[in-house]
Amino acid sequence: MTVFTCGQLSDVAHNLGGNLHFQREMPGELPVLDGEQQVQILGDGLVLYFSQSRDLVDASSQNRLAPGITAAFLLSGEAEVSLPHQRLHFDARPGGQRAMLVNLTDADQFQRHWQCERQETKVCLSITPGWLQHFAFASQLCSDNLLRFSRNHWQNLPWQPSAEILQRAHQLLARDAGLPPLLQRLQRESFALDLASDILRGIDAPPEKRLGNHLERCLLRLRGWLDSGEANDLSITEMARQLGTNPVDLQNAFRSRNGITIAAYLRRRRLEQAYHAICQQSLSIEEAASLAGYEHLSSFSAAFKRQYGFPPSQARQ
Repeated sequence: MTVFTCGQLSDVAHNLGGNLHFQREMPGELPVLDGEQQVQILGDGLVLYFSQSRDLVDASSQNRLAPGITAAFLLSGEAEVSLPHQRLHFDARPGGQRAMLVNLTDADQFQRHWQCERQETKVCLSITPGWLQHFAFASQLCSDNLLRFSRNHWQNLPWQPSAEILQRAHQLLARDAGLPPLLQRLQRESFALDLASDILRGIDAPPEKRLGNHLERCLLRLRGWLDSGEANDLSITEMARQLGTNPVDLQNAFRSRNGITIAAYLRRRRLEQAYHAICQQSLSIEEAASLAGYEHLSSFSAAFKRQYGFPPSQARQ
């Protein structure tokens, strides 16, 4: 990790086309950020950005966001930003809002709120108007939803990255250090294209099928149970009974809303808890396995590797 002073961070932002400045005056030599930032500009108009950082000050700053579609999501930690007429808090923990998806027709300012010692690991992809013009509009592949989205300034959608995208992002950050530069670039280019596809699918997704009010309330309560751990010892039949519905309707509605079954969501959430416990709380692999609900270490290691692409022993590296 590298410690950036206020002046150095402003220079980095300027080199990337931004215009970073803090709302209160700070000395140029004041350390403000401890972290690492990696930017890959692809020739066809996609810009992929990875950052791992820790705030060293309490402050607010403004920066310029380029025109086009920008998607950003957290792999860990928290972040807080302000868009015009909207303040957003992002949290990578299960149940939190970890992502945003916005479109700008012109360059504009956004605000970031800093909190000393707050950490975040973030992935961001910018899709330039030129990329859209060449690959979507000119080839007549642009849907009505995408066309409407791209024509509105500060258009904002409640997008969340797919489980596959989250898994690959974790893998890229874990493996990059040991890869030759060319292979690293090729893997990131492939990831950027797949992420762009995931983003465009999110824009084109049809409105969610409306469920009955009772089932909507059941899903809301169920997500709270799953994320808090209250449902860890309940079967789906028991969940449905306590919610006042039947297991088939509950399972079908949950899959429709989240793209996976209740059991798969619960396994993923437990593994996310184990991952953060290993990285941030220094739990042993055995303790993390128990936290995730696994009796056998081999089963936990296999499930962890399927989700993140590397064994739990490498999670701290």
